[in-house]
Amino acid sequence: MSRFARILFLCAALAFAPAAYAEDPKGEGTAGAETGKFVLPRVIVAAIQGDRVLRHYALLMRLELASPADEAKIKDNLPRLQDAFILDLNEVASSGDTFDQERAKRRMMASSTRILGDAHIVKDVVFERVLERKVPAN
Repeated sequence: MSRFARILFLCAALAFAPAAYAEDPKGEGTAGAETGKFVLPRVIVAAIQGDRVLRHYALLMRLELASPADEAKIKDNLPRLQDAFILDLNEVASSGDTFDQERAKRRMMASSTRILGDAHIVKDVVFERVLERKVPAN
């Protein structure tokens, strides 16, 4: 497969995969059944090294909040949080042979503090599922 075809495939996969795997049709996260938990929409990231896509990761995560009242602040800032989280997750996915959940968690916690303006709103980021799909080399 040519380099152009691989790049085109990657763009198509990234454009259509989030819609195909969305947890809810509007792309908004949902509050969990338990208070203080916020489930983020499913995210697909690619591990890109050099000019090759090596793997795709499908991630299902939830934020544990300090208070159920903080859900409104999360929903108000969700687009900015998602943008920052995707940048963080892509960097972590592309910087090794496996997905380092602890590193991703640290980066996402720092991004949530920067965007929300308070380090005590998001207590933890929990990775409920991390699915890996290796891309065959051609």
